[in-house]
Amino acid sequence: MFNQGKLGKNEAKIVQFSDDKQTLPDGSKIIYAESADKIVLYYKPAFEKSSNYVFDRKTGDIKVNGRLGGPEDKEKMILLGNYFITNSEDQSLVTVDVGLKGAAI
Repeated sequence: MFNQGKLGKNEAKIVQFSDDKQTLPDGSKIIYAESADKIVLYYKPAFEKSSNYVFDRKTGDIKVNGRLGGPEDKEKMILLGNYFITNSEDQSLVTVDVGLKGAAI
């Protein structure tokens, strides 16, 4: 979604629906965020528990809900990101620029 070279060390970008009530066609919600160090994807299927995917750009590791994941989790994160992009219209999304002030996403 973003070119990591454009993000400063203390910056992050978050992409989500501008209307909190809007969902994807299957009723799920996805929020995408990235910083120079990490990519984070929050996924909340309708009527199920949410999942947080955190990909570390430097190590290539992925964590799902705080636990180390594997290649299948990276693939799922990519598929979810693609689903979000494919089923969202630009005008329905908002991008938020965040200054991290020493914190990392």
